[in-house]
Amino acid sequence: MRKLLLLPFVFLCACDETAQRPVAYTGKSAHWQQDAVPVSLQCAACHAEVFEQWAGSDHAWAYRHTSPALDSEPFHGQRLNAHNSELSFSTTRAGELLLRDSESQREFRVHSVLGRRPLVQYLVEASDGGLHTPSAAWDTQKREWFDMFEADDRLSREGAASRSAGDWGHWLGRGMNWNSQCAWCHTSHFRKNYDSAADRYASTWKEPGVSCIQCHKLADTPAEDGCLVAVADRKLNTRQMHDNCATCHARREEFNDGFVVGNKFDDHFRLELPLIQGIFWANGMQRDEDYCETGLRLSRMGKAGVSCLDCHDPHSAQLKLPQENNALCMRCHASGTVVGSIPSPVIDPATHSPCKQGSTGTRCVECHMPESPYMARDPRRDHSFNSPDPLLSTELGTPNACTMCHTDRDNDWAVQAVQKNYPADKNERYRARTRAVHQALAGQGNTKDLLSALQREDVPAWRATLLELLARQTPEESILQAARTDAKHESAMVRAAAARVLGTDARSMIHDPVLLVRRAAAWPLIDRLIKEPQAASVVEEMRRIAQHQADQPTGAMQLAVIAEAEGNSAEAERQYQRAISLDPAAYVAYMDYAVFLARHNRPTDALRQMLHCTRVAPQNAEAFYRLGLILAEVQQYGYAVSALDKALQLSPTHHRARHNKALLLYHLGRTEEARREQELLRALQNPPTPQAP
Repeated sequence: MRKLLLLPFVFLCACDETAQRPVAYTGKSAHWQQDAVPVSLQCAACHAEVFEQWAGSDHAWAYRHTSPALDSEPFHGQRLNAHNSELSFSTTRAGELLLRDSESQREFRVHSVLGRRPLVQYLVEASDGGLHTPSAAWDTQKREWFDMFEADDRLSREGAASRSAGDWGHWLGRGMNWNSQCAWCHTSHFRKNYDSAADRYASTWKEPGVSCIQCHKLADTPAEDGCLVAVADRKLNTRQMHDNCATCHARREEFNDGFVVGNKFDDHFRLELPLIQGIFWANGMQRDEDYCETGLRLSRMGKAGVSCLDCHDPHSAQLKLPQENNALCMRCHASGTVVGSIPSPVIDPATHSPCKQGSTGTRCVECHMPESPYMARDPRRDHSFNSPDPLLSTELGTPNACTMCHTDRDNDWAVQAVQKNYPADKNERYRARTRAVHQALAGQGNTKDLLSALQREDVPAWRATLLELLARQTPEESILQAARTDAKHESAMVRAAAARVLGTDARSMIHDPVLLVRRAAAWPLIDRLIKEPQAASVVEEMRRIAQHQADQPTGAMQLAVIAEAEGNSAEAERQYQRAISLDPAAYVAYMDYAVFLARHNRPTDALRQMLHCTRVAPQNAEAFYRLGLILAEVQQYGYAVSALDKALQLSPTHHRARHNKALLLYHLGRTEEARREQELLRALQNPPTPQAP
């Protein structure tokens, strides 16, 4: 970008064609340090009102340097017991903020600050050039330190504590590394700049917080009127603007940090879908810290085309209309406003809600966007817009807004209340899908129910979810045919899921126009593509993604696969070992490393890795299944059967474990036992379809 010679706080007018003279921004914003946003402050010269709205927003306060006025109280001799350690917070005479950790006996200098309400997090410097956020945060309302994971009962990964010193999820581990996990959403034009050879970060960003330059594409040179925003940016469509919001307001995998406004989300990120237990509920509601985008994409509103900017002001980030009197929701639902060619259902609030008029329960958001606390004390609304369904709560344990609000009542009461007030049950069409997803997430899914749900599904995010779950089933022709059809779907998410079902048969999709799809199609073929000169550009894309993610175990494992495909087994082994060092509790890394060792005729080393894996993840059925396979390979058949028995004890529906156990029993001459296992396997693979109540 060509630099402008500017006087301090005097800027070229940005958009007023009649003003060809320097204009200064003379207002005083609420922003913590407005001179830290020099480019955005130039926008303020002509857009003072929206700049000041932004400056008072959480976006503006997403990242800042420390300030004596704001941070003296938290660091005035405070203490907190958290994750088996005592943390103490103090201020030096020179004004530096210090955090001391009794567990490691280390003292850390506070570098910068995230957020402002309802909690504040402080970043400390690490030896690798990166920043880390302690699990201790400052409650700005109660004015006290607290542990963000104090009420989190999901602190174990397959039986291993994930917040202990040395683990990935400990605040000094890679799971709490700011550069990798947080920085993109707390700064503008962030670049991670991780050097895997040196294991160091040299991260950069242009402005703190989510500033003007993150949401508006800048021109290489100012326009004739002095405007710094590219002309094309003034014509962004709703999808492009929404995708820009989604880069932060989504739980997602990051392929690179090159996204700029106007790009497609799916060219830079993979959205997390309800594919892992504990992340989302089977009906799409938020369960872990999921943000908003997945829920919205799973909803009917998202399918219709409702975007962030329909409800939220882009500069203040506040709601455009009040939610307390339902004005925001009734803007569409009072008159049946058509959104994306779909009429909004007309709702009469006076008769729609069974709650007393004027009460909190009559607010649309209380039933369709219930709040859940994340980071222990930060309440966030669900964006899947589900209707309360206590019947599924009794069946599957999914939450419902009725008992989330009426905490003194149970699900049976809620079922009766819903049946009384809404006799025309409209939820049954979604229940079959939720049941199928729930069973699949529990490892008990079957092809019939998932395919049946897929055939009726018209929401792209749900189609992608169902296809991904079908990819885990035995690849029957009916599944492959459904994937072949969806390989041509207009949604990149659906095409990518179809590619995963098709596996090596998705060869033609490696040239899809969207990176999300190309990656899904190319990765199963990587060992072949590396040998084909005409596929060099595709392989290079896969390598760049792996290198971008190399500071995390998943990236190291991808680099290991690529190295092995290139014939560099020494580098592949180094990357597997690096993945384990980045997360000693990463049982998947042990499994993949063991498979690599077995493939290279090192069964004893492979066995050693799998034994360690089962110690790390003693409740993981897949670990014992893989252990059984390696024990069989080294001809320890009796121990192999025992390992498979353990896998089946942990997961009775682990079909591959049962199949291999039957084969082993035949090999050992235990024919009757083998037949019983095969009969049980057939029964489990073809369960009777549950009847709807």
